Amino acid sequence: MGVAACNLNCSIEMSSETMGMAAIDMRSISQLAEGDETGDQFIAEIIGVFLADLSERVRTVGLKMSENDRAGVAATAHAIKGSCGHFGAATLVELSRNLEERARHEPTGDIQPAIDLMIAEAGRVRAAVEAYKSEHVRR
Repeated sequence: MGVAACNLNCSIEMSSETMGMAAIDMRSISQLAEGDETGDQFIAEIIGVFLADLSERVRTVGLKMSENDRAGVAATAHAIKGSCGHFGAATLVELSRNLEERARHEPTGDIQPAIDLMIAEAGRVRAAVEAYKSEHVRR
């Protein structure tokens, strides 16, 4: 089996595993505020920045794909991968890593399924982070 087939199969398997997994590790968000005297305010701000950034980067992936700019897709997936690690979004990190690798190393392969999976998981992460904020951050 070639790299392209393995990567696609890995993505498909991850999507079925994703159904039962939490989109974020709540402990990761709580740890962001440890030792910060502003606590809830800091968390609210960092969540706002993260969500705005995630939305922009997901939009950029679609734009770069429509321009057939695989290097742009790969760079944006790399950026998403980095920012999601702080929020314990392990599945989104893996899907972003997979998309980045495929965009870099498969010049003619269909990467749209990998993009679709990453975008769907980004939606799950957004919903989980927003739920965390509404439940745990006092205004």
